[in-house]
Amino acid sequence: MTVYVKNASVPPHLIDDRDPPAIALLKEDHQVLRALFDLVETIDEDVLFPIAGEICIRLAIHMNIEEELLYPSLGRVIEPAEIDSALVEHQLAKRTISRIMDTTGPGSLLRARVHALGEKVVGHIDQEDRGFLRDARRAWEDGRVDLVAIGVEMQCRRRDLFTLVGSAAAKSRAFDVDLPAEAVECLAQSGPSFDGQAWTARAGSGSPRSG
Repeated sequence: MTVYVKNASVPPHLIDDRDPPAIALLKEDHQVLRALFDLVETIDEDVLFPIAGEICIRLAIHMNIEEELLYPSLGRVIEPAEIDSALVEHQLAKRTISRIMDTTGPGSLLRARVHALGEKVVGHIDQEDRGFLRDARRAWEDGRVDLVAIGVEMQCRRRDLFTLVGSAAAKSRAFDVDLPAEAVECLAQSGPSFDGQAWTARAGSGSPRSG
């Protein structure tokens, strides 16, 4: 049994009140993904397919908003090698997602493929929490990037993508392995609990808070 959530129950993985919206949103996603990958290790096969679908959808959306909004914004303040490495790991994750979506064999095969995805993804997000996001926060604290405005953009985009997936889901009679395939295909062509606007109001002008 994996213990992804337990291993991430201490800083820097936890959301800090001083984290700007972009970082808080990503950390929230990271914790949800850890919990889902933990769940895959213990659930029965009759609910394995929908949980695998949930992981594929959430991970696809998470990578989409990073690539579309965060990485371009950090291009001038983060070492290019960090972003290049993240993009390579995203491509590897997407390939594994494709294999999961194509799985038609026994539940044991699906579980093995989701486990392999979990090993890759949790390693990636652990590295992000420890390095990439810390570097991004320092750049924000230095006034070199606006992770408040970017975070609100990311929140809105994530909500739009979940709505898009919801539209695809509404056409399906059940939440099964066909849904993530359709949803991820939509994402290629094209609500969180975190409230970025509330954070902006609490932070006043949105200027960095030291800590």
